[in-house]
Amino acid sequence: MNKKKQLKKSKLIFFNQALAFIFILLLPTQLGKHFFFDFSYINGVRTDYLAPTFYFIDIIILLLIIVNIKILFNFFKNKKFLLLLSILIINSFLALSPPLAFYKLTRIVELFSIAIIFSSKILSRQKIIVAFTITATLELLLTIAQFISKGSIQGIFYFLGERYFSLATPGVAKISISGIEAIRAYGTFSHPNSLGGFYLLLYFFVLTINSPRVSFYLKNLSLLIFSLLIFISFSKTVIIVYLVLNFIYLFKTNKKSFCRICFLAKLLVIFTTSFVFFIPQGDSFNLYKRAVLNINAFKIMFQKPFFGVGLNSYLLAQKQFPTKFYDFLNQPVHNILLLFFSEIGLVVGGFLILIFFNEIKKFILKKPYIFMVILLTGLLDHYWLTLIQNFLLLGVIIW
Repeated sequence: MNKKKQLKKSKLIFFNQALAFIFILLLPTQLGKHFFFDFSYINGVRTDYLAPTFYFIDIIILLLIIVNIKILFNFFKNKKFLLLLSILIINSFLALSPPLAFYKLTRIVELFSIAIIFSSKILSRQKIIVAFTITATLELLLTIAQFISKGSIQGIFYFLGERYFSLATPGVAKISISGIEAIRAYGTFSHPNSLGGFYLLLYFFVLTINSPRVSFYLKNLSLLIFSLLIFISFSKTVIIVYLVLNFIYLFKTNKKSFCRICFLAKLLVIFTTSFVFFIPQGDSFNLYKRAVLNINAFKIMFQKPFFGVGLNSYLLAQKQFPTKFYDFLNQPVHNILLLFFSEIGLVVGGFLILIFFNEIKKFILKKPYIFMVILLTGLLDHYWLTLIQNFLLLGVIIW
């Protein structure tokens, strides 16, 4: 009887680990079904941000939740989590669009579930890095092919979530190299900035792991592949953060046994490589557009300072403001703090930060580079809160 129980338990552990491994492999993909309702349109334009979406990866997450239900149930009884959940439920009822708010609420619960499951050490860091390296290698090959062909590849990549685009696609992210237009590689992501931020976070997650159980060769191979994906995204914000944090990390790690030549050599390689990908010109109105969105966000915050406009309802509030740029009509504010306080409210948002201050402080002290990546890129973009791949990656990384 005991042998049968042990066998059953070992099978369950293997199944759980397999699900977690598959989840990481599929995390960069975005194959899913969008459901468009009346609230999914802004001025007659269909908007993906406002469309509840069921992704293939949600099936894996659901299975993970079922298998780990005991661990999750114990966490969900936590008083602070119950308080957070209660506040978000009230926020959802008061939102400009309650259906959109409750959809986002399920995503938040999903995020917490992923964080708790991976905090239980369901997979070793070695296996996590292996899974991310496999999928990053495929992503790198796809992005190179997209850059060379100046458009999407489609075929089997369609089933990984690659969207169709070409140089002629309205609003597509482009760069100019010596007067020649080129596509910024998307991979299977919604935008090159999202791709760059995703692999920037993974880069510093792997870089700051100091464990003899993680293979030296695997670690350096993954860092190389993640770096190449950061460069090919041509995201200036991501590349700048990559440079700054690498400088700090190299300086701090070389401080005790300082080797000037080694330090300068490493910096020279990183800065020279980054500079090559930093030169190409993108949208010349980019900073102006973001400034306009920031102004709109401040106006929205002060219109509803207590509970905000509600989860996932920012774009519905922003449509009251006219815009000169059609391709920025349906974009959230490119700042996660402004987006957070606009949707949650200045008062309630501030209250939540006070309640979870110790947890936030502990996270910053434990993972300063991870925190800085999220903060610095988040001040100039929104994907950590709005795009499924980046959002769920937080659950894997922050534990």
